[in-house]
Amino acid sequence: MEIRRKVIVFDMILPSILFILLMATFQQTTLDHTLASHFYSPKHKWIYRNNTFLEVVLHKGGAKFVLGIFIILLGYLYYSFKFVHDKKPYKLCKFVIISSLLAIILTSLLKNVSTWACPWNSLIFGGQSSDLSLWNVFSTSYPPAHCFPSGHASGGYGFLSLYYGFCFIYGKRNFYCLIPGIFLGGIFGITQQIRGAHFMSHDFATIIVSIFSAWVTYLILNYYNNLHES
Repeated sequence: MEIRRKVIVFDMILPSILFILLMATFQQTTLDHTLASHFYSPKHKWIYRNNTFLEVVLHKGGAKFVLGIFIILLGYLYYSFKFVHDKKPYKLCKFVIISSLLAIILTSLLKNVSTWACPWNSLIFGGQSSDLSLWNVFSTSYPPAHCFPSGHASGGYGFLSLYYGFCFIYGKRNFYCLIPGIFLGGIFGITQQIRGAHFMSHDFATIIVSIFSAWVTYLILNYYNNLHES
């Protein structure tokens, strides 16, 4: 089996199934609430919601950091296209930019129509929104809660595209390429969970969206390349 098929099956489809199962398990059981309860107090509500380091440095600062990464990537995209003879770095940079942006956009679109509430709006934690089941996540019978998947974490997990882009363009795996996406996504996701903005299941969904975005990007660029080669 060629490397691209292996990546699609073993690095995309199977992990996506795993994270779907994890998302469903955390949401359908008490795992989401159990984890969130460690950062909630009936007396003080969400203890770390307004924590300066979490809110200003990691949350707001993290968004600016991701924006800075995109600016650097765009600069390198131009440089590698104009001055680097080997076009693989250019192709990889283009893949990462498209896939990462797609992950952020798709996550934002899903958040606008999803019905799952944030922990700090959830009825069980003193909020006003009822906890709906997995089957009602995009139901039009309930008002949107604008909290699922985890939007801020998509700015980090979107960079999982570096790994997939490397696999497709260089024809081999490089697991070090997973580090930026896992590290940034994990930091951003955990930050928002501690603040009470998201449940763990929301992060699992964002990872799924990021993997899907990489697959769509591969299809788009592969179709584009084949079109121009024919």
